Amino acid sequence: MGLRLVSKRQSRLWLLLLVAIGLGFAAAFFLGKLFFPTTESVSPSSRVRNSIPVREAITRKIHLYFANQKGNYLQAEERKIVAEDTISAMEAIVTALMEGPDDPKLVSTIPPGSRLLHIFVTDDGTAYLDFSSELSRLHPGGVTAERLTLYAIVNSLVLNLEQVERVQLLFEGQPASTLCGHLDIRQAKTANLLIVR
Repeated sequence: MGLRLVSKRQSRLWLLLLVAIGLGFAAAFFLGKLFFPTTESVSPSSRVRNSIPVREAITRKIHLYFANQKGNYLQAEERKIVAEDTISAMEAIVTALMEGPDDPKLVSTIPPGSRLLHIFVTDDGTAYLDFSSELSRLHPGGVTAERLTLYAIVNSLVLNLEQVERVQLLFEGQPASTLCGHLDIRQAKTANLLIVR
């Protein structure tokens, strides 16, 4: 009888000891999680933010095309632009063309007041540039002047950006048959080096 009591007491002590050890491990685990969080305890929103790739702006050396003062050919002017991707590079190039050349011997071929409304590139390398109507409405006209305007834009994009192979102009979201009554712009155009000196 006495032996049974001793063994029952020992069993209870062992059981209490095991429960205490288990509780100690559980407490240590939760306290460790509380004071020393691992990457798994980061909130889901933080994980999503960290997984988004950050694009870095890259400085690129480019050549913009402007007309000579007589308005009979295009000439390249070297510039630097800062862009993150193809679309931002296209926007920077067209904006620089509209702002005009640094060289006083060159002339912008884009009428003042023209605005770039939208821009996108398809998988086959066709860039669509949607301009405000001022590009056509305020243009001086004539085959040569229209050709210089068209290829100042086309050459500046195609010859600087490998993702762009051809350029299609739109006005206010609509295709047009001519720039200002003379030069056919119904089809996307590739670069033309024959009018560059």
